[in-house]
Amino acid sequence: MKVLAIYGSPRKKGNTAKMLDAALMEFPGEAEIKRVYLGELNFSGCCSTRDCKMLGYCNVNDDLQQVLKDMIWAEVIIFGSPSQFADVSSQIKMLMERTWWMKGALRNKIGGYVITGRRYIESTINTLHAFMLRHRMILGGSGALGYTFTEMGGLEYDPLAIRDAHATGARLVELYDIVYGKGLSNK
Repeated sequence: MKVLAIYGSPRKKGNTAKMLDAALMEFPGEAEIKRVYLGELNFSGCCSTRDCKMLGYCNVNDDLQQVLKDMIWAEVIIFGSPSQFADVSSQIKMLMERTWWMKGALRNKIGGYVITGRRYIESTINTLHAFMLRHRMILGGSGALGYTFTEMGGLEYDPLAIRDAHATGARLVELYDIVYGKGLSNK
């Protein structure tokens, strides 16, 4: 099982990372998990030259090149994003823009997500769903939402967040079993 975990928050140990880590705990020990912290990379969004469509790859030379290769390598891709200004983080959005050339390369990969935020999380969910469906990925359930409040505290005020993150990870493993017939899930 090849799993790519994309941490889309600029905070490496924040609420989003805690939820994504909880989801990853559900994957079997033999799973090969690659973790990518977008906040540590130096990259930009799409340059809109459309050269990628003719070349068959993104030709912007920056730290995102390895992430794009990892997305092709992975069988399961799980995103973690805070809801920022009613959408995915800018790091996730830039990554999404840079996959324009990948048409068909992510087909039938299993996709999941965890999201943290206070309000307007629905738009963040819609963006992630649209990305996965546009790439013909298999949407791995309803994801996990963590309602966090900067002025009040973090996940300790949302007792369902970590539980739902675990359930999201378990569902992704279950779908992997269905798609690949490997028998890795506990159910």
